[in-house]
Amino acid sequence: MHTASTSSVWITESSQGMQAAYGVVGAIVGGAFIFGSRIQSLEQTTSTAALFLGLLILVISLATLIIGGKQIISVDPRRRLVEIQTVSRFGTKRRLIAFSQISDVSLGELGDKEGGSISYHVVLNLKDGKEVALFVGAFEGTYDQQMMEARCHRLNEYLLGR
Repeated sequence: MHTASTSSVWITESSQGMQAAYGVVGAIVGGAFIFGSRIQSLEQTTSTAALFLGLLILVISLATLIIGGKQIISVDPRRRLVEIQTVSRFGTKRRLIAFSQISDVSLGELGDKEGGSISYHVVLNLKDGKEVALFVGAFEGTYDQQMMEARCHRLNEYLLGR
């Protein structure tokens, strides 16, 4: 297990390639729903639902491809800060969270535990009761529980100053 060093900044970037792949797959699935809604043997309600679901998936997928961008998460033990930087074609958004604002770090899960895919992320529990999710979406290890647990451990090591 890697122990965090107090002298180095830990930087992790989301994968633009993975994000683009999600967008392309979503566009194909949305298109398939739209095409499938035209099947004559479907009931009107089913056909309409398939059309609108397909349009929704297609619009979200195209927005993902057009907006693009990436997220960069930096943990700086010297400055005692977590920086979340979101870069898109329309600008950069930056959020700084001081270590003193963080009460706990935990593992978060999204998905169906009964047969579906589960994605994992790190959750910063802040002292004001809010939660901030890190490593959500197009990050390496999204579906790897052990990798996300290792990230939780590493972040805790930074918070404890080890």
